Parts: sequence; C-alpha cells; structure tokens
Amino acid sequence: MARLIHRKRTLPEAGRWLCTLTKVEEEANKFYDPNIDKPDKSLSLGWIFTYDQKSEMEIRIWTSQIMDIFKNGKSKALMLVESLLDRQLTDKEMDEFEATNDLVGRKCYLRVKHVTRPDGSIFARSDEFESVSGKQF
Repeated sequence: MARLIHRKRTLPEAGRWLCTLTKVEEEANKFYDPNIDKPDKSLSLGWIFTYDQKSEMEIRIWTSQIMDIFKNGKSKALMLVESLLDRQLTDKEMDEFEATNDLVGRKCYLRVKHVTRPDGSIFARSDEFESVSGKQF
C-alpha cells in the first residue's frame, strides 16, 4: 500500500538573510506557452537556498536560464550568479559559464519579501541579491 505523508508548508521568513545555495534544478516552466514563447523559455531553473541562521528554512527562487543584460537591467539568473561569485561577469565569462554545480555551497544575501495574493494566501519572493561582501550587481 502506498503511504501519504503530510508536510506542513513553512513560509520562508522575510528580511535580509545570508543563505547557502544547496541545489539548482532544471524544471519545466509552468508559464511557457509554445504558441507565444521561444523554445529557450520552456525550462526554468529552481535555485534552492537554505538560511544560514536557520538551517531548516529554505527558499526556492525560479529564474530563466538566460544570463543577459536587458534595457531594464540584468536577468535574475545573472544577478544571482554574480552575487554568488561576488563579482561582475564579463561578456566572455557569461558566454562560457554553464556549470551551476560550481555555485553550490556558495553564499549570498537574499532579501525575502512576503507577498499577499488576491485570495489572501501569502508567499515569499526574493528578487534582490547581494554578495557576501554586500555588493549588489
């Protein structure tokens, strides 16, 4: 007989937290529409971080696989990579960088905010990152 397990969902705490990257997973992008989007948007990356001060607390951040600079700023993936490496990447380094496994175990600061959905439920969002030296890229 198959067993079911109940896991209580823990909302990551809001604030500025030093976190360690524990895993990066390639996942199907649930917002991908093949009629509208380019094929490179069919997958997204799930970045899983644990809070250094509360090792039982983790947060997952989703980004595209694209590291680039756009008119409105840098992609979230690029901001995360630069924060974890504690330096700005050159165009050449962006072209050559592929191995997210090399980032596992590195630390950066995440600014976590709580956002309320129209139905009243709350989720955590993080889209501001700082390197361990406090630099924002």
